[in-house]
Amino acid sequence: MTIKKFIEFNESISGTEITISMGPNYGPMGLPHSPDSKDTNVIYSKRFGKIFTQDQYQELYQSYLKLGGTPMDGFTLPNLELVLSMINSN
Repeated sequence: MTIKKFIEFNESISGTEITISMGPNYGPMGLPHSPDSKDTNVIYSKRFGKIFTQDQYQELYQSYLKLGGTPMDGFTLPNLELVLSMINSN
């Protein structure tokens, strides 16, 4: 049986074998919540059955404005569905 040098030992472990106590002021160590529209730049529209990125929304929004739509603020589901409704009706 041989003892590895510390550098070889350190390179051979994945990090899951070592546990460290962080102390009371470290903060919660829980897993993050599932991503939703507040965490990502995509919105799923059940009404239209598609996922839209913020870039796609901007392109659709520009078309919406060219068709005479009123300016809106924000990348939200109600805004997206209003834009898509107007574009699909023309």
